[in-house]
Amino acid sequence: MKTKSLLLLALLLISILSCSQGFIKLPESKIDSDKLNFAQTFAENYMNASVNGNYYQFKDEAIEQLKNSLTEENQKAVYNQLVSQFGEYLSMEYAETWVDTNDSGTTIFRFKAKFSKSTSVLEIRVVINSDNKIAGFWIKPWSDLLG
Repeated sequence: MKTKSLLLLALLLISILSCSQGFIKLPESKIDSDKLNFAQTFAENYMNASVNGNYYQFKDEAIEQLKNSLTEENQKAVYNQLVSQFGEYLSMEYAETWVDTNDSGTTIFRFKAKFSKSTSVLEIRVVINSDNKIAGFWIKPWSDLLG
């Protein structure tokens, strides 16, 4: 019985510690509007370039790894896959902001996007690092949970 109690206590402690790490959702009053505008402008420009049959041409707004992975060919291939599954990109609207609880300076901006053939909402996620550079960019089905 004592062993089971200690094991249960250890699991509870691990659970509490792991829940305190990660990201927290910011209230509207704490959102950095400059960062939000930066993330939103990037995402809209990226998506509009794709809609127009072009690709987003990175400058110095993103980390090198992201620029190297989102080549012209990769951008066009991803958008063609989105079109075949969900239709053409129509619009997006800001949904929420999350920040790293470890104070790393990482901020996640989530946008809800509409596509022409889909009744479900997709997420466009832009991650900004502590250097105010785009460090991540995803398009995936929307989930109310950050995952």
